[in-house]
Amino acid sequence: MIQGRKRLQKIVFFLQYAGCPLDCNYTLHHFGPYSKDVADTCDEMVAAGLITEKSEENPTTYSYELTESTLNYLAQIPVHELEKYKELAKTLIVESMPRLELGSTILFFYDHCRDWEEALRMACEYKNKSAEAATSLSALELARSVYEKAGTF
Repeated sequence: MIQGRKRLQKIVFFLQYAGCPLDCNYTLHHFGPYSKDVADTCDEMVAAGLITEKSEENPTTYSYELTESTLNYLAQIPVHELEKYKELAKTLIVESMPRLELGSTILFFYDHCRDWEEALRMACEYKNKSAEAATSLSALELARSVYEKAGTF
C-alpha cells in the first residue's frame, strides 16, 4: 500500500530516475517533482478498478493498493524488466515523506546542474530549508543513492 499522492509521485520519480521505464514527465512543484502523467494514470487506474483509493482521516490524504484481480493478473505475466526495481520500490514506500520530498527535489536540481552541493543548495533554498541540517544531508544521501543506482539495473 502506498499512502498519499505525494508519496506516489516521489516513488515514481525515483524509480524512473533509477531507470524504470515509466516515461512520465516531471515539473518542479512546491512539494518537489510532480507529474501530471502520474496523477492522471493513477485516476484512470482507480476508475478502471485496477487499484483502490481509500480516503484516510483527513479527506485530502489517500492510500493506494492494487486490487486482488490486478495482483492475480500481474502474477501471470513476465515482469522481469520491472522485477529489478522491486527492492528500491519497497525501500521508497516506507521512506519518510520529508526525506522523499527533499531528496527528489535535490535530484531534480542535480539533473539540471550536475553538482551535488549546488543541487542541495538550490533545493534547500527552494524548500526554505537549511542545507546544513541533518534532514537535508539525509535527503542528499537518498538522492545520491538513487542516482548511483541509475543504469546499474
